[in-house]
Amino acid sequence: MVFENIFRLDGKISVVVGGNGYLGRRYCKCLLEYGAKVYVIDKNVEKNDETQEMIDSYPNSYFLNECDASKKGDLEKIRDHIVKKEGKVNILVNTTTLKSKDFYLPFEEVSLEGWNIGLLGEVTIPFLVIQAFIPIMKKQKAGSIINTASIYGIVGNDQRLYEGSNLHKLYVKDYPDIKRVYANGVYCAGNGGLINFTKYLSAYYGKDNIRINCISPGGLSHEGENDTFVKKYSEKTPLGRKANRGEIVGALIYLASDASKYTTGHNLVVDGGWTAW
Repeated sequence: MVFENIFRLDGKISVVVGGNGYLGRRYCKCLLEYGAKVYVIDKNVEKNDETQEMIDSYPNSYFLNECDASKKGDLEKIRDHIVKKEGKVNILVNTTTLKSKDFYLPFEEVSLEGWNIGLLGEVTIPFLVIQAFIPIMKKQKAGSIINTASIYGIVGNDQRLYEGSNLHKLYVKDYPDIKRVYANGVYCAGNGGLINFTKYLSAYYGKDNIRINCISPGGLSHEGENDTFVKKYSEKTPLGRKANRGEIVGALIYLASDASKYTTGHNLVVDGGWTAW
């Protein structure tokens, strides 16, 4: 092994589910820069500046595919298309989340429908995606699957963070009378489930030389968040600030590449120390 190339992904075929999302787009850009081809699977294929830049810069390596990943038949169709074209899938990345209209309401006001929508995004879609692509990796006797969870799959939310924040103005369009947001329990339950599901799968498919790991980011900076919220969040973080998306992708490249050939069943926490105290 040449260690200077240990993180390179040249010749690798990657599939990023939810790859047109906020973190997913940065995942895709980094995979491309390290040499992988990227097939995006996303229900939303609306182009923005980041997406268009990848289309223009990597016309033969970046492919945006519209697909509802909650539908098994649609997943199998796009899987078969990729395999027919490329003959393999080396890297599979799940980075999906779904939020119902009542996601930010107090716990006792969250509907069963809203709860189930959250579980669909955090756990069920990764289940369906992995079921669809795992036969390809078993046949290859190789592959890396990377799930994206959250620190809130490890610890509970501090609801005090949202007092005085402006997040209700940014995210709660369907309930104009609400004065603050509440973190939803399904996000913790779903991401905690995804982390342990990752461990289950790693044990199940280790014999097939398929590595399955998880990344749990801390809070990412978002445009428009007010100083009150950012300050409260930052004070709870040993590094004293929120993360930017570029600080998460190093974990992705590590888990996708040969640098982590002996790493499986791991939840790699990238949170500025949030869960350390």
